[in-house]
Amino acid sequence: MDTKKLLTSPAAGGIIGVFVGGLTVFLLESAGHALFGTADPNDLGSVTPSMFASVLVAWIVASWFGATVATVWSKGQTIVPGLAVGIVLLAGSVSNFFIIPHPVWMIIAAVVLMPAAAYMGARWRLAPAVG
Repeated sequence: MDTKKLLTSPAAGGIIGVFVGGLTVFLLESAGHALFGTADPNDLGSVTPSMFASVLVAWIVASWFGATVATVWSKGQTIVPGLAVGIVLLAGSVSNFFIIPHPVWMIIAAVVLMPAAAYMGARWRLAPAVG
């Protein structure tokens, strides 16, 4: 297989998109912690709704951005790499639900909005059909 085709393949796009999405989560969650502070995750009373919301926003933005990058990286051939990014990031969030207690509103919002953001990010950068 041609190296250039391999580097711009949907699989490569998905891997790069997951990396970019993870980095985006890290940066936005760090900004949220700087803005709203940190709390003891074992004491839900110390975690404010704004802290939870900032994490949720980080997850949603990362899903959108990671999916966008995955689709652009793979030359807009298909939305599959972008959707894969959304699924991987959602899986990371779901694993977080089992480690740290989260409010129900945040769980529902993440399960609905993260895949939607990934779909929109991937669809936005999909190359127009030729024909």
